[in-house]
Amino acid sequence: MLRVVRARLPLVVRRALAEPLLLASAFGSILLATTAISALLLYAGSATQAGVRRALETAPLAATATVVTSSVTAGDFAAADRAVRAGIAHAHGEVPIRVTVRVESASYALKGQDRGDQPVLTRFAAYEGLDRQADLVSGHWPAETKTAMVEVALSEPAARATGVAAGDQFTVVGRLDGKPARVRVTGVFRLRDPDDPRWKGEELLRYGTQTGDFTSRGPLVVPTGTFLDRFATGVSARWLAEPDLRRLSPDRLRPFSASVAGTSAAVLSGCPRCTVTETLSGTLLRLDRGALVARSTMLVPVLQLLVLSAYALALTARLLAEHRRMETALLRSRGGGSPRLAAMAAGEALLIALPCAPAAPFLAPVLLRLVSAFPWIEATGVEPPRAPDGSTFAVAAAVALACAAMLAAPPLLAARRTYVEEQAARGRADRPGLVQRAGADVALLVLAALAVWRLRGQDAPETTRLGGELGLDPLVGAGPALALLCGGMAALRLVPAVARVAERATRRRPGFGPAIAARQVSRRPARYSGPALLLTMAMAIGVLSLTTAATWRGAQEDRARHLAGAGLRVPALPGDDARTFTSLPGVAAAVPAHRARVVADGADATLIAADAAHLGRVLLLRPDLSELSPATLASRIAGSGGQPLPVVVTPGLADTVRITAGTAAIPIKVVGVVAAMPGTPEGTPALLADLSALRAAGAKGAEWPVTEWWLAADGHDTTRAAVLAASGRGRGDVLDVAALTAGYRDDPTAAGLQGALLLGFAAALAFAVLGFLVNAAVSARERRGEFAVLGALGVSFRQTLGLLAVEQSFVVGLSLAGGVALAVAVSAAVVPPMVTAGYATGGGLPVLLHVPWPQVAALAVAVLVVLLVIVAGLARSLHRREPAAVLRAGEAS
Repeated sequence: MLRVVRARLPLVVRRALAEPLLLASAFGSILLATTAISALLLYAGSATQAGVRRALETAPLAATATVVTSSVTAGDFAAADRAVRAGIAHAHGEVPIRVTVRVESASYALKGQDRGDQPVLTRFAAYEGLDRQADLVSGHWPAETKTAMVEVALSEPAARATGVAAGDQFTVVGRLDGKPARVRVTGVFRLRDPDDPRWKGEELLRYGTQTGDFTSRGPLVVPTGTFLDRFATGVSARWLAEPDLRRLSPDRLRPFSASVAGTSAAVLSGCPRCTVTETLSGTLLRLDRGALVARSTMLVPVLQLLVLSAYALALTARLLAEHRRMETALLRSRGGGSPRLAAMAAGEALLIALPCAPAAPFLAPVLLRLVSAFPWIEATGVEPPRAPDGSTFAVAAAVALACAAMLAAPPLLAARRTYVEEQAARGRADRPGLVQRAGADVALLVLAALAVWRLRGQDAPETTRLGGELGLDPLVGAGPALALLCGGMAALRLVPAVARVAERATRRRPGFGPAIAARQVSRRPARYSGPALLLTMAMAIGVLSLTTAATWRGAQEDRARHLAGAGLRVPALPGDDARTFTSLPGVAAAVPAHRARVVADGADATLIAADAAHLGRVLLLRPDLSELSPATLASRIAGSGGQPLPVVVTPGLADTVRITAGTAAIPIKVVGVVAAMPGTPEGTPALLADLSALRAAGAKGAEWPVTEWWLAADGHDTTRAAVLAASGRGRGDVLDVAALTAGYRDDPTAAGLQGALLLGFAAALAFAVLGFLVNAAVSARERRGEFAVLGALGVSFRQTLGLLAVEQSFVVGLSLAGGVALAVAVSAAVVPPMVTAGYATGGGLPVLLHVPWPQVAALAVAVLVVLLVIVAGLARSLHRREPAAVLRAGEAS
């Protein structure tokens, strides 16, 4: 019955069923390729969107806010306020935005202290929404009154410096008009976060005192209505616009950036005197560029997998064509024309590939959920798609059709030979492949070198399309894949040479297996070059994936250590000393430091002054950033109190001889240069000095208080100490290396690349094992007669296993060694610039290559074990066959 049903099937189907092993291998390769590539593209989109959402939610105010300033009067404040709010709302469109205004009066002097060269001054100010950003320490917020007495509130530092409390009254006198104003303090407040970016430029509000040519204390905070009624002469107004970007979709970044860029024009049309400072449009453009770079970077595993799957399928197709070449030649000699043979090959390929197109989109989300189960990927919050979308079906269909074309190509090329030509070709030794004969591997090497050169020569794998839009540079994105392919093809040229050397080495030595195996490989090197290239590329992709992931993790740890500067960086509070922190669990050293903004060579820079005596114990300085150790740098900046002040600087400040801190000019002497200063954001110009030397060299009467403490922890375990240090009231944010590192690792973009690499790595190993298994099985089936003769001559199983093991050692040994060497060479060329481009920021720390040799060794051993198991199973299968039955079958054929 089964024969009758099979006889009624179309010829294409019957022909496919006659080769179940090869066609099952082709089906598995196509299904794996379509599923893995669809999953990688889905994952790239999901991780990029999650990264954009997190970046929008956590973007600092300084990078998103719009600030408008103007001088106004009581008469025109209302019109200016409406124009500013309308212009900002129009430019931001559908994105919710909160606008608050601060107005500040001209100077007033405290009565009795308004004489002399350095009077004590103050100002009246009104802050919209201040009650949402500050807590009352005593009293209540001032209310609008029509009486002569003005109700005011003071910040806690201002009240302490002025010597007043809630309920006190005093008189101030206007410096411009000389009119007195009687005020009563109704409340004292404390800012919840004095370092909040919204208070940038509000030093008087933050610290309560400003010292320059004269001393200012305050401000005297009053309600807006009271301010406009009483103090709106010579008024400075400042509007702060804070957008809510949490609902902004990634595809709206560039259009919304263009809209926000029109804020200045929209505001100036209604308020010509206004000055607009807008940073959001640039932030959105950088974020859009970063999203493009992230997608481009995550496409690298896709392209590698495309190359590997294409070659794996080509290898299977070649095996199928070689196995059927006599059959094809016989059909051609019996009148089968090229169109008929082409239709059969295409029909068979479509029969195998088409079912993969609808199946892969449903398997891809399942595969992504397995990858997302890894803890370091799950922590990022990247949610893999639960169902495929239209683009996934399109990608799967395109990959399936491409695979069908590759599967049909070798049979079509083989169909040109006649039966007599095939018989003659079977007796000839293998020749190099068409690609090698044409020198295409050399051409690919040149193309890969060009791609790697372009990747190393630019910040990101992107290019500018017509119309000014950014897009992926396909040559740069394909650089790693091309490098792996051409490196593997170049390594194929070693197979014949190594085989000839092995044949000469084993020719005169005793032993059955090595001599026969070396002769076999030397006579037919092309039989082994295909699986050798497949295994080489798979191993190289695996090692490249491990290296890229390790380099990403190393770069994240380096960024965290550099930003923190020490194991813990804790804001200082009054009464802190070293014992406050060395009593914390695990803290080995505590160093006081002062951080300030200074002017060096006409530009802003960060000055860090720390206790040089113990600085070498806490400073986290990566060795490649300086020729000197932290201890040596600390000893060099330790001064005796004389001038100039010894400092360590970043490269841009190497020729600086003087810095300005406030109104104090301090001569300096550069005693060391570091590529980047620990404790500052990447690329920030900075100086490092000894706190004691700074106090001795500073201007007379200048104060250099301790603003932060740098701590070192035993064993770099800072978790418990960070929790306890942050528990102090008003302590502020504690910078903890462990928390910073975890934050960088949990970034969806960074983890997205690692997830894509993990997925590509697993798919590459699957292709390698599948290709090796099929090639070994087909080779064994073709050589059944040969092994039957050897069995009839008395060759034992051990000798058979030795013969196969030596034969396959050419594939396995060259592949493992060549794959590792190729991956390390390609990694050194492409991984550091690829990771640098993934951050999409300039001026950062140089990325160092990390090759995880223990994981690479474990991978090589695991692959070797799997392949040896396959060889052992193949040897057992061949040895168990009855030689007489196999030989009689050969005679019958």
